[in-house]
Amino acid sequence: MTAPVGAFAGFWSRLNPRERNLLALLVVVAFVMSIGVLFVLRSDSFMESEQRIAELRRGINLMQTRGAVYQEKLKEKAERESMISSDPIEFAILLEEATTATLGDKKTQQEEEKPPLELGDGLIKRVYSFELRSVTLEEVTNFLHKVEDQPGHIVYTERIKVRSPSESEDRLNVEIDLATWEMAKADAEDERQEEDE
Repeated sequence: MTAPVGAFAGFWSRLNPRERNLLALLVVVAFVMSIGVLFVLRSDSFMESEQRIAELRRGINLMQTRGAVYQEKLKEKAERESMISSDPIEFAILLEEATTATLGDKKTQQEEEKPPLELGDGLIKRVYSFELRSVTLEEVTNFLHKVEDQPGHIVYTERIKVRSPSESEDRLNVEIDLATWEMAKADAEDERQEEDE
C-alpha cells in the first residue's frame, strides 16, 4: 500500500510548480466535463420526468375541478345553500311569539335591527338586538331555545350579555343579539344590476 503512494509522491516531486498547477487544472476540467456530459446525456430523461409530473398535475387539477370529486363538492354546496332560506324572517313577530310562549307577560325592550350585511354570493347576514329585563336563567334558556328553533331558517345567538341587578335576587337583565343568514332573492339581484347599469 505504501508503494503506490510513494510512487505518486516521487512522480509529484519530480514536477515543477507550473506542471503541478496545470495537472491540477486538467483534473478539475476533466471532472467538470464529465459532470456536464452526464447532464447532457440525462437531460432527455429529466425532460420526460418533468412532462410526466406536469401531466399528473393536470390530471389532479381536472379531477378536482371537473371529475366526480368536483361534482360531489357541488352537491354538498347546494345542500348547504338549500338550508339557508331566501324568505326574510320577521324578528318582531318571532320575538313576540317566543315571549308569549316562554315569558308570559314580560316583553322585550330596546329592539333594533342593524343594517343587513352582504357577505357575497347572494348571502345576507341580518342582526337584531334587544333586551330582556327581570328574567330568570331558565326563562332565558327557554326563550332562546324557542327563538333559535325555527324550521327553514338559521337563527342563532351571536352575542349575549348577562347582568344581575342585585346579588340577592335570581333575576337577570340580558342583552341579546340574534343573527340569521338569508339568500338574496333573484329579483332583488336583477334590480340591483339594472340600477348599476
